[in-house]
Amino acid sequence: MVTAKVGDIPVSGGTVQIAAVAPGLFAANANGQGVAAAVALRVRQDGSQSFEPIARFDPAQNMVVAVPLDLGPETDQVFLLLFGTGFKMHSGLSTVSVKIGGLDALVTFAGPQGGFVGLDQANARLPRSLIGRGDANITMTVDGKAANTLLVTIR
Repeated sequence: MVTAKVGDIPVSGGTVQIAAVAPGLFAANANGQGVAAAVALRVRQDGSQSFEPIARFDPAQNMVVAVPLDLGPETDQVFLLLFGTGFKMHSGLSTVSVKIGGLDALVTFAGPQGGFVGLDQANARLPRSLIGRGDANITMTVDGKAANTLLVTIR
């Protein structure tokens, strides 16, 4: 039970449920829906890396829209770096699953982002079988709890 007071006078109260894990993914448009607030990390065969956007603001539509992601040649590995909150306290990496377009994406990291307090990050390798998929839902489950569903577009 939590009670809010002004001085010594209680003004509001209620029950608070506290959980170690309550995953939520951030959306590029800040409403929890649509395109993910994420970036793609491309790792080339020679070990070089580059970051690529998956969303951009379209002033003509006055909204955030997807930037189609090209998975490139077979020798490239492309990871989706998802940002959110409530999942860094997972019970083990094996309890974190990400699906893109219904396909399992290998989760290689899920924990604190490192640069911003309270920001969590999950890295998921995109399966090559997504090539040509177009809009694909991103779903994440952590310790059996589902996060909100977001979107990425795969060329």
